[in-house]
Amino acid sequence: MAVVLLGGFLVAGCTTTPVTLDPASSPELESVGEANVEMGPVTDSRQHGANWLGAIRGGFGNPLQTLETEEPVSDVVRDQFITGLEQRGMLAEEGEGDFVMEVDIEHLDSNQVMRREAHSRLNVTLLEPGSRQIAHENSVRASNVEGGAGGGVFASIEKLEEILTRTLWETIDEALDDERMHRAIAEGPSETQPSSELEADIEALRRLRDRGVLSEDEYRERVLQLVD
Repeated sequence: MAVVLLGGFLVAGCTTTPVTLDPASSPELESVGEANVEMGPVTDSRQHGANWLGAIRGGFGNPLQTLETEEPVSDVVRDQFITGLEQRGMLAEEGEGDFVMEVDIEHLDSNQVMRREAHSRLNVTLLEPGSRQIAHENSVRASNVEGGAGGGVFASIEKLEEILTRTLWETIDEALDDERMHRAIAEGPSETQPSSELEADIEALRRLRDRGVLSEDEYRERVLQLVD
């Protein structure tokens, strides 16, 4: 009978729950500077599926409930960085920033057997769009562990999502509040700025090409239109 009940629990518990990782309430932050940072691409270097975030596991390590995002995790994290930049008054419109922020997800997951654990490690790079010169780079990380009972089929997927959301935002806040990054932004890009309206327009097109918004042929066509 016990074996039958255990089998029933395992079958019933093997579910996938979609999560968002949105903070419950966004903190009110003062503006820290001009809106001159564009949000670039976020890559996912984890050795997992694009939407996977973790699981509640049984005593044998078998997943009972799996956390996944409806969109790829890289898109979710990018949206959260955009929110963080907006909160700080730092977010620039596409093609108008002095810098582009790119992020690589090295580690991001949350799992529970008995205790709930969440880990986040993000590599953040601030680039000058035209030259791709690195103005600042940093590796930020956070981990949280809580609880000590109530694992397995009795664990809460909501609490697991909450600890992962909190852990992710600790790394995002650390990345965006880095004083070294703010000094690099305040110093401005090192490359020579365009000296005419035409050069400024061409530079804006070059940024869009470098970010993959325009193809090489589209870039050349638009430059010729400007010159003509």
